[in-house]
Amino acid sequence: MPLTLDQATALEHVGDTLYIGFNDDLERISFPKLKSVGGALIIESNGALKEIHLPALERVTKYLHIHDSAGLTIVELPRLKDIGGELSILTCPNLVTVKVAVASSPARVMRVDVRDCGKEIYPSIHVRTL
Repeated sequence: MPLTLDQATALEHVGDTLYIGFNDDLERISFPKLKSVGGALIIESNGALKEIHLPALERVTKYLHIHDSAGLTIVELPRLKDIGGELSILTCPNLVTVKVAVASSPARVMRVDVRDCGKEIYPSIHVRTL
C-alpha cells in the first residue's frame, strides 16, 4: 500500500536531524509548515518516492541530502534560504522538476553536489556557495 508523509501539517521545527530512509512504500513527503531543521535533513533510499514538497522550509543547519530515490520526480523547496553545509542530490534518475529557492533570492550553501539525475536540473537550483 502506498504511504505518504503529509499528515504532520502542524510541524514547523525539527530540533536536530530529520532522517527519512529505506521506506519501500513511501510515495510522497509533504510538510507544509516546516520552516527549519536544526541538524541535517536526509532523505535516502526510498525507491517508491515520487514527490518531496517542503514549501515553507527556510533553513537546514547542517546539510540536506536527497539520495538514491529512483522514482523521485519532483523536489520543491521554494523558500529555502540557508543550508549550513552541503546540498546534495544524488542518484535520482527520474528527477525532472526541482525548485530550490528563487533566482532573486538564492539560498546560501557551503557546497552543491548534484549527480546521476534524470536531466540537467541545475537551472532550477538557485544557490550561492560561501
